Amino acid sequence: MAELKPGWQRVKFGEVVRLSKERCADPIAAGIERYIGLEHLDPGDLRVRSWGDVADGTTFTTRVRPGQVLFGKRRAYQRKVAVADFDAVCSGDIYVFESADPSRLLPDLLPFLCQTDAFFDHAVGTSAGSLSPRTNWSSLAEHEFLLPPWEEQLLVAGHLDRIASIREKYIDAIIAANFLAEAFCRNTVEATPIEAQIKVGDVCKFTSGKSIAVTSLPQAPSPDAQIPVYGGNGLAGYTSKPLAGVVQETVVIGRVGQLCGVTRMTDGPAWITDNALYPVSLDDCIDVRYLALVLRGRCLNRGKLGEYLPLITQKIVHATPIPLPPLDQQRKLLEALHEIEGTRRKLQERLGAIEALHQCVLNGAL
Repeated sequence: MAELKPGWQRVKFGEVVRLSKERCADPIAAGIERYIGLEHLDPGDLRVRSWGDVADGTTFTTRVRPGQVLFGKRRAYQRKVAVADFDAVCSGDIYVFESADPSRLLPDLLPFLCQTDAFFDHAVGTSAGSLSPRTNWSSLAEHEFLLPPWEEQLLVAGHLDRIASIREKYIDAIIAANFLAEAFCRNTVEATPIEAQIKVGDVCKFTSGKSIAVTSLPQAPSPDAQIPVYGGNGLAGYTSKPLAGVVQETVVIGRVGQLCGVTRMTDGPAWITDNALYPVSLDDCIDVRYLALVLRGRCLNRGKLGEYLPLITQKIVHATPIPLPPLDQQRKLLEALHEIEGTRRKLQERLGAIEALHQCVLNGAL
């Protein structure tokens, strides 16, 4: 075992971190307005950006207070850690951590400890269950790591917090770019009077894709599986060959699931499952990328049928009104959208570099 640096200690996670067991049986009576589910935590993002309203109903009772650290114990490989900045109750699939002794472990350092590769590796390695693996507190409490002296904790937390602040600004900029792109698509549709629009079914015909064993698909491309597979909720994995007839870029619409109606473009050959729709015929008067633009502008997800298993049908898609300007105008609109999305891609590339720097500093310091 390597010799410890002066002032450093080898400790167990449970020695310096406390699992909060505070409960709130009646959040409304306690004045709590929000609840946090695992779906509200974004991988790698320490900020809680979404939540549910307690008034809409919830069974969650785990109490969350500002400054406490939230850790997703289910499917820990998703790397969900966040810091609460408001009062809430949260899902039982989220652990609520706090420093057991702020004079020994700086509270501001705790979320970064939970983001280290070593901590996630331990959490994943101690998870049990096949479809929905979960880790547990007794296992996490045994995780050993090197704790820096107080002065160095302050220094490390300060560096990481500054990087996290820069990351926040890029995320906010990307969110703004996404909003601008969606607003552009909506405005393109709304700028033409509805009586001057045509029906999607007048210029193309959609059909559903073909079933494939999605659960066994690799989640990253490889030499043997380079073809993206699209299902009801977007990219589902990769396979070895495209669906017959889907060898060029095309439109994909989620057919089943919470994201049904969401419209995407493929980059080339793809497999499309029976939980998604794509055009099998397209008139020469419409550019396939323009079709994707105006369908995005129509926000088809709002017209989904059902709640338990929401869906979008070919009939709904074919009856959807869209403007159809000449091809040269379609391509000018596409150029404008391409510029917006190009800015977003550049921001995402820079965000990726910042996240790599954050993880490098994080693992090097802790």
